[in-house]
Amino acid sequence: MRADSHAEAPDGVVMLTLRRDTYTPDAVLGTLTVGDKKLFTIEKPWVPHPKGGPAGAPFESCVPTSTYRVEPFKQPSGEKSYVLSNPAAGVYKLPFEIPKPQRDQLRSRVTIRAANYSFEAVDAIGIGVERTKTAVGWKVERSLDAMNILRTMIDRALDLTLIIEDGGPSAG
Repeated sequence: MRADSHAEAPDGVVMLTLRRDTYTPDAVLGTLTVGDKKLFTIEKPWVPHPKGGPAGAPFESCVPTSTYRVEPFKQPSGEKSYVLSNPAAGVYKLPFEIPKPQRDQLRSRVTIRAANYSFEAVDAIGIGVERTKTAVGWKVERSLDAMNILRTMIDRALDLTLIIEDGGPSAG
């Protein structure tokens, strides 16, 4: 399947594509496409890992452009989300999966979840139905609705893949 394809394959494979299109000092915005649905995303801006890890600084940065496996995940708070993993990009599903010598350089529990502002998207990609610029910065709106749309679109998929693409630099 081509990288820009986001159609559901008959064998239960679902391709999600996140195309980042707006970069500000406080947020990275994009469009998440799943089948014929488009949702909006908000993330923290890229911050290099202080110890040189490839996946950016934990708690402070978005993850790099790459292809990720996506799995349903229940947060410690009980919130339902989706967790990303791609060991080659330095992103693991859970902390104990990271090889011990690299635990201080790699990341885990990076999720897709409900979040309206970039400061709420800690180690996460926040999704919403709309996006708008407010007095306090960019935000996505109706994030719980967006999570319900996403769950409906990918509910029974056996294999979920997220492709994160760089849509080019722009200021917002």
